[in-house]
Amino acid sequence: MGGELDSIVISELRDHIYFARVRVKREGEIIEIDSRPSDAIAVAFACEPALPIYVAEEVLEESIGS
Repeated sequence: MGGELDSIVISELRDHIYFARVRVKREGEIIEIDSRPSDAIAVAFACEPALPIYVAEEVLEESIGS
């Protein structure tokens, strides 16, 4: 892709299933790629330094409310 890994976002919780996106920075633009959360987190920890992992506010609210 010619970009640089930027961060991971746990973006959605739907029907007790989490969804994630890997964020790639390319030519000053952020591109988000859908991913399974487990794969995205593995990518984050495989990088040196590890990528930041963010969680959408809606996901946190729904997780706590469950």
